[in-house]
Amino acid sequence: MPWKKGKIKFNDGSEYPAELLVEDDGEVWNVKVYKENNVIEEMDAKRFAHQLKKDVNDVYPFDYELE
Repeated sequence: MPWKKGKIKFNDGSEYPAELLVEDDGEVWNVKVYKENNVIEEMDAKRFAHQLKKDVNDVYPFDYELE
């Protein structure tokens, strides 16, 4: 399954450019967020939120849009 470019909108309303691994049914398997010239990859939900300097509840649930 290839990475697909798009954007992600977190629960707190912030939006970032992103690449997502998405199954045919829409289930997201992984996310790469582009922030301040860095790539932040989702592996562990708490660590992912911490790297974005956000609380886990400000990130999840999130919406996404593919290009």
